[in-house]
This record gives sequence, structure tokens and C-alpha cells, in this order.
Amino acid sequence: MRPLAKDLCHRVKRKIIRAIAYFCIGLFVGQILSITVRAEEPIKGDLAREQWPDQLVIEVGEIRTRISGEKLWTLSGAEYRDSVMATEDSAYGSVLVLRGAGLLGTAHFLDIPGKPGEVEKENVTNLRFTLDGKVLDQIPTSNRLVGESFRYQRDSFIRTLRRSSSISIERNLLIETVHFRANDRLDLQCVYPWMYAWNKTATAYVFGNNREIVKRGEFRTVGEVRTEMFKDVTWMATYDAACEQGSVCCSIKHPAGADLWFLLIDAPEAYRKVIGYSLENKVLEPDFTGTYQAAVSFFRASKHQWESVARQRAYEIRDSIK
Repeated sequence: MRPLAKDLCHRVKRKIIRAIAYFCIGLFVGQILSITVRAEEPIKGDLAREQWPDQLVIEVGEIRTRISGEKLWTLSGAEYRDSVMATEDSAYGSVLVLRGAGLLGTAHFLDIPGKPGEVEKENVTNLRFTLDGKVLDQIPTSNRLVGESFRYQRDSFIRTLRRSSSISIERNLLIETVHFRANDRLDLQCVYPWMYAWNKTATAYVFGNNREIVKRGEFRTVGEVRTEMFKDVTWMATYDAACEQGSVCCSIKHPAGADLWFLLIDAPEAYRKVIGYSLENKVLEPDFTGTYQAAVSFFRASKHQWESVARQRAYEIRDSIK
């Protein structure tokens, strides 16, 4: 080969090699960027934030409830056979009682010191809705879902505590599951992993365990707010004599080594609220994980039979979930 032709051949080879190298580098960088972008996108099935509804009505069987954006996309009340059983005028979900700070969590905000008008709140990161087994990629314009089964998944942070929760409704049974994972130390007075605000028209209540009814009582129609704690119980029920219907709330699961008490708040002008009470005076370490689960159902019964019906329903709930 002549020198000129040989030199030209070498130059062409170098250009080809250089072009291939640039292409490979570009492809590699593109893959890295693609991976980075995908990592920041919601998990497949989670709604984009602009699709999160301000309010969503869910009707499954004889249960009607709502998801409220104002309350950070948590439950807001419940109706059974068109009678209000749990009021919309309260908060549901989970709350941390932080030592020296106050209550922070679902629909509970804290003022930021030195910044008037600014508040600290739970940071909701993902929402996913499933109706009759199908994950919804959009919410209907009516903001109303009707079906045989419903489930939603909600992920959030309360400070450094990650909260993953789900609520499912099927066959007259609402199941709420809450999983906590700590990313840093948290000094707690206690945790309310779940809470339900029964309507102020409820007239009576019972608390029980796996063997018997432990406490029964009647709600007051007037007076100051009263609170009472119940230990060694696994369920409670309320009854509304006017509509002859009641509700049952069962504690199904809580972390090993953590007590779960029932806290009852009788506020005659507002609600009859039952709260799961746990992790009293605990400092959560970064490796803490814990799961709580509660189940709620409703029933119809006469004034003379409602306690036995409620107790039987509580046992049925626990057996069906196990």
C-alpha cells in the first residue's frame, strides 16, 4: 500500500473507533440518566400528583365513605345503609405525639417556630387506588367510585418516620393496615396508629376481648369531653338506638413488645372517638419497624340484642382475617 493511502486508511480507522467510543459513552450516560429519571417517577400504578382528588366518594356494598384531600387523602367519615356511623367532622389516620412538640400526622399540623403562618405537616408521597381488582390510572370526573371491592395505598413521611398504609373495603368489612419505619431517632409520648370518630348520635358502647365483654356504658348527650383508657381489650362496639345500627372496631395486629390500648373520647357535641394508643414514652431507633392493623364493620340489631350481635361480629372479624 502507498504511504498516502496507508495514512488515510489509519485516519479513517481512528475516526471510526472514536465514533464508536463516543456512541458507547453516550449510550452508557443515557442509560444512567434513564435509570435516574425512572427512580424519581412514581411506581407504576401510583397516580400522578396532579390527579390526586380533592374529595373521593367510595361506595362498596352497604358502606359509603370518603377520601379527603384536605385531610391529606385519608378517610373522612362512614355511612352504613345510608345512616351516618362515623362523622366527617374529625380526623382519621395516624398521629405521632412528639415529646415537647405536640401532635403531628394526619390532619394534625404543627406551627413552625419563628415562622408565623407556616406549619409542619405529614408529607404524602404516593397514592394508589384499586377498584374491583383494577388499579386506576385516573379518577372519574364524578369523583365517585362504586364497586364490590376497593383498596387504596398511601405512602408518606411524618418527619423521618415513613408511614405506608392501606385501606380495603369488601363484604361489609373495612381493614386498615399501617406500617411504620423509622429513619432517625424519634422521642415519642405515644402514637395513635388508627382512629375512628363515631357519630355523636351513638348512644351506647361495649369493650371486649377474645373471651367476654369487659366494659359497657352509655354515651352522654351533654357535658364536657371525657376520656378513658382500656387495656387488655381487643375490640369495641358502638350502638345508635335511633337507627338500630352499630359499628365494631377490632385491633388485629400490633408490633411485638408494644402495648395497644383503646382510648375512648366521649365528646357529646362532636363525636365518640376510639383511638389505638401505643408506644407510650418510647424513643424509636432508626431500625424500628412496626405494623398495626384494625378492622371495622357494621351491623343492624334491636336494642335488646345489639351487644350479643356486636360480640359475635367481633369474633367473626378476627376469625375471617386470621
